[in-house]
Amino acid sequence: MNQEPATQTLADLYASHQGKVSDKWTVYLKVYEELFRSYRASRLRLLEIGIQNGGSLEIWGLYFGNASVLVGCDINVACTQLRYDDPRIHVVVGDANTDEAERAIAVHSEGFDLIIDDGSHRSSDIIRSFARYFPRLEQGGIFVVEDLHCSYWQEFEGGLVDPWSSMSFLKRLADVINHEHWGTPYHRAEILRSFESRYGTALDEESLAQIHSIEFYNSVCVIRKRAQADNELGPRVVAGKDAITAAEVLLAQRGAHAVPEAQNANGWSVLPPLPEDELLELRSQKNNLLQVQAEWRGEVERLHAGMGMKDQQLHQAQQESQQAQQQLQRIQQDSQQAQQQLHQAGQELQQTQQQLKNTQTRVEERDGQLAALENELRAIRASTSWRLTSPMRKLAHFLRRR
Repeated sequence: MNQEPATQTLADLYASHQGKVSDKWTVYLKVYEELFRSYRASRLRLLEIGIQNGGSLEIWGLYFGNASVLVGCDINVACTQLRYDDPRIHVVVGDANTDEAERAIAVHSEGFDLIIDDGSHRSSDIIRSFARYFPRLEQGGIFVVEDLHCSYWQEFEGGLVDPWSSMSFLKRLADVINHEHWGTPYHRAEILRSFESRYGTALDEESLAQIHSIEFYNSVCVIRKRAQADNELGPRVVAGKDAITAAEVLLAQRGAHAVPEAQNANGWSVLPPLPEDELLELRSQKNNLLQVQAEWRGEVERLHAGMGMKDQQLHQAQQESQQAQQQLQRIQQDSQQAQQQLHQAGQELQQTQQQLKNTQTRVEERDGQLAALENELRAIRASTSWRLTSPMRKLAHFLRRR
């Protein structure tokens, strides 16, 4: 088997690699050089979840020249085409978070010294993979999660303050490490219950007690596993004799173990609810309030629209009222003019009636005069002289006709 010299760094191997394609961010190569250097001489067993084109397995084979087994798992069926000359390299095609894939991986090795998660980068897959394969990590081993920048992106089930993102889960493991200082009777798994409920997976208490450290780099998290005894604070070590303060107290603490004050009365240490569950409830209430607010705004807008229509109707009514008032004013003016004309006509009628009365008086006077004349004429015709002169009047009439 052709092996590169142990003096070559991981960056050197990537720079000179000509085989199957592999890509890693620059900072990864620097971090891994620090983390993995001490494993290069060991009979390392490596599991990598997510191998894409398979180039990383080739490079791991060169970097870990003494490794005993290198297993890669990928969900892409195209990976069935991958072939290696190195007999230590094995490829399992399937979803790493299924029992079937786990059994296929275990065929090549029941446990591993180094596990690298470079899979889908979705929060649910990262958390499930950690819960499934951390128990298979040997004590003294390292579990690495790559590309955690995806934890801040919605399309990978994340967000800056998403309480169920992979980053939130990994940060919660820091509390697990400090379990002995909680001052409460809760088990380690208690503060991971919401992730268990959400993703349907859980770590047993024994596995959680073996989390030794959590290290964060840019987009990378490193979880180290050791025996529970190595993860406890241990007895207090006091050295020296001279002290300027609290010497007796300090000397008395030599070899003592830390005993936390009970935190049962501390509202921030009482479970449930967990912060994310409480946040979910608050978000739900907020969404309900936002919905109510939206409905209220819609009602206000409808009322405004109705008021707008009523304002238009009122404006139209006001215009019609003004027109009616103007018409009334014209009618009143016409009425006043008519009354003036009627008054004038009444005066003219009174004058006419007076004139008629005067005329009647004159007619009556003339009638009286005429009656007097008729009486005189009848008296004349009835007189003797009228009868005696009758022949003469007839002769005169006859002569006028000739």
